[in-house]
Amino acid sequence: MQFLFAELEPIALCLDVNGAVLRKGGMRKGLIRRGDYIYHGDKIITGDIGSASFIMIYEDTSIRIYNNSVIRLISEKHSLLRHSELALFGGKVIVEADDNHGYSFVVNTPSTTATVSGTNFLAQYQEDRLFEGIDYSIFTVLNGVIELENLQSNHFMYIFRGETIVSTANGDFLRLDTFREPQAIVNTLMDFR
Repeated sequence: MQFLFAELEPIALCLDVNGAVLRKGGMRKGLIRRGDYIYHGDKIITGDIGSASFIMIYEDTSIRIYNNSVIRLISEKHSLLRHSELALFGGKVIVEADDNHGYSFVVNTPSTTATVSGTNFLAQYQEDRLFEGIDYSIFTVLNGVIELENLQSNHFMYIFRGETIVSTANGDFLRLDTFREPQAIVNTLMDFR
């Protein structure tokens, strides 16, 4: 009964949308427009030129989803866990998860779980683009710290401001050399917006 009620209550608000962005959920289906509510468990799908931004209603977390991405949003308010969650099935997101009074925000990909609080970061999940036959997730920290767990190997690691890690579906963590100064990443993203 609690899960049924959870599907009826909005958990996020769409702040901006460009191109075709679809929603599949128990409450609503179809195109998302600016100002639309997102409900617990909604799957959001962007097309080739689609993008959107959302803000979670019950916490200070904003999410920007880019083209060719698929996510599902779950609120801590309606979960047995003490965190809200974004499941990233493919594509790229930028998450700004401010300190939420002891609650963490979790991004799950098929290969990795990233747990954050007070962190701004990029997350991407791809199938077989960099490494032949191996799916992977990429995490870049703009500000704060991410705790990563590779779901295949059960290895944990922390990544800090300015660091980029590739987490592969076969259990490896690989460090990528990125911007030495994370402000350069932030400036580039601000110019893009």
